[in-house]
Order: sequence, then C-alpha cells, then structure tokens
Amino acid sequence: MVPFSISIHNEFKFKLDYETSPQTAELLTKVVDKYRTTNYLPPNVSVSLVLREKRLANIVVPIIDDVVNWCRTTIGITSFSITSTDHQLWEEYGGKGNWVLVEINIPDSLVSQSYHLVHYVSDKIFHVDSLLETALFPSKTYETYRNILLTKKKKLSQDEEMRFIGNRQDVNLIFDCSITEITFGPSFPAYSLEQLVTHIANHCTANNIKITKL
Repeated sequence: MVPFSISIHNEFKFKLDYETSPQTAELLTKVVDKYRTTNYLPPNVSVSLVLREKRLANIVVPIIDDVVNWCRTTIGITSFSITSTDHQLWEEYGGKGNWVLVEINIPDSLVSQSYHLVHYVSDKIFHVDSLLETALFPSKTYETYRNILLTKKKKLSQDEEMRFIGNRQDVNLIFDCSITEITFGPSFPAYSLEQLVTHIANHCTANNIKITKL
C-alpha cells in the first residue's frame, strides 16, 4: 500500500434520505428536546407538525452541521491506495510526476481492524435516522463517522483506497509494517534524486527495499 493525503472537509459531501422510518419521529422528538431553545410547544407536538408539513430538513440540517463540524475537528484520516498503477491518482496527489511513492506491506491481520477498505457506491446517501442517533448517543458517533468516511462515489473506485481512521487528529502513528519499495516519479528533480538515493541506499540495501525511478 502507498499513502497519500486528503482533505477531510471534502469527505462530508453526501446526501440525506429524509424518507421517514418508524423510528424517525421518536428520534427527532428526543433531538428537539435536547437542542430546543424555546418551550413554546412540547417536543412531540413540534415533531408532529414538522413531519406533517414535511419540514424535517429545516430542523435537522443545523443539528447535522454541528455534528459534522465536531467530527471535522476530531477525527483524523490517513489514506492509502492498494494500487501503484493508477496514474491519475499520482497526477492529482503527487505534483504531476514530482512525487515519491512509498510501498508499505501491512499485515492482513490489521485489515478491517486498524485499516479499512473504502466502499464505492453509485451515490453517497445516508438516512437521516443515523445522523439523529449520532446527535443523541455518543456511542454511535464513531460508527457513523466511520461509515461516512469509508464511503466514496464509484467514479473514484480506480483509487482502490484504504484508510486508517483515528479517533483524534495530530496522532504520531507508528506503522506495524515494513517498507518494500520506494519509487520516484518521472518528474522528480535529478539532483534531489541523487541526494536522496545516496542518503537511503545503505538502509534500503540492508532491508531489501527496492528503489525505482520511473
């Protein structure tokens, strides 16, 4: 696997399914009770009016914005790709050929534990109930965020992405894995390449790490 950076701010672009379920009214009543700023109507009455007049989005969107903003300042992501042949990926994230690709061998035992494959779907849609549950129950928070952050649109499936998701940002993570190859992009400056290879050559030879220049 090879790592590349992403912006978490783009990961919360998704659609909400507002089709009510048998649980929606109950969840929304609890949310209104928790977040309301006025006692003008009892929460259950307010919710009945909201659902009858199809104004669910008006109530839910500000609450979801708060939840998402909290996640943006809390959750950390490290992204990898399980392919090294997607040239579009390296063009986008690798300075148009001026890049260094580090191949890492991650044990199978860590897949689906610390590292998770991204699921690619035709449209990124989540039901409103899952966000309401997140607003109400802290124990649901990480699960909901992980589902959102591990789902991307199918048009990006060529990236073959895998992600490490941390429950906080700015974590110094020690990878329990080995480096197998270092590849320099076709536009990597020759002088810098010479300097770097000289610096790492002995270590790479001693540890069976292949050095490649495209």
